[in-house]
Amino acid sequence: GEKIILRLCPTEKETVELLSKVLNGNKLASEALAKVVHQDVTFTDPTLDSVEINIPQDILGIWVDPIDSTYQYIKGSADVKSNQGIFPSGLQCVTILIGVYDIQTGVPLMGVINQPFVSQDLHTLRWKGQCYWGLSYMETKIHSLQPSISKRNSSDTRSQLTTNTSSEAEFSHQFSAVISTSEKETIKAALSRVCGERVFPAAGAGYKSLCVVQGLVDIYIFSEDTTFKWDSCAPHAILRAMGGGMVDLKECLERNPETGPDLLQLVYHVENAGATGVDRWANRGGLIAYRSRKQLETFLSHLMQNLADTHT
Repeated sequence: GEKIILRLCPTEKETVELLSKVLNGNKLASEALAKVVHQDVTFTDPTLDSVEINIPQDILGIWVDPIDSTYQYIKGSADVKSNQGIFPSGLQCVTILIGVYDIQTGVPLMGVINQPFVSQDLHTLRWKGQCYWGLSYMETKIHSLQPSISKRNSSDTRSQLTTNTSSEAEFSHQFSAVISTSEKETIKAALSRVCGERVFPAAGAGYKSLCVVQGLVDIYIFSEDTTFKWDSCAPHAILRAMGGGMVDLKECLERNPETGPDLLQLVYHVENAGATGVDRWANRGGLIAYRSRKQLETFLSHLMQNLADTHT
């Protein structure tokens, strides 16, 4: 049969002709699709519009995940119920991730998370989406959640040890975390001690990171090596703009106590030595996403203690 390479052509007319070959001459569908991909999309945000910043384009690299949580997208479940605002599965877990990083340092600079399936109109069955963004470059740190972030920052106080805390367990259980359904049992056991019942399983690396960005949980933790740079770059950039970040879990657990989290941040410009294929860009040591450095430090101390307890 004929081999057809599908691409975005210079003109809408050319794209229609190419799509018609793929769609067996269905001109109506071809024209509708071509119109969508060739249209100019205007994205405005008062917070972003007020910022003047110059970033040299020749230092920028980009990681894109066009459909994160592909299985949930294919499955198409629209009736999954949330648990305290967090969806364990379903179309709400689908995200589109665009992350921009510095090719010299690997530091994430800009990120966009598009959540196309946020809520569905039960009459029209049409979905409404939501877009989140963040920019962290030199002294500039801004993000799309700016107006409400002061409310969410109260979680820093909530998760810090105070003089009137009655017990270690009571304090520990003030943390919350989102995890993969396939997380290791040792991690789950330790988290149950640290977070109590506030451990939420969810699909999609991008969606779990978004839960941290939104302030639905304090921490996203994943101990496996099956997330990749395109999964983490966008949310990492947004979290940096919020004062948080994304660190290598394995290095955090093995680090010298004097090593701060700044030295353990994920970077996006270096391949994994000795790896092949997509594994070259895997987050080999797992990851922890967080909004507050103080939260991270305190959470890690509790997690490490409870991980040690599971091995004794």
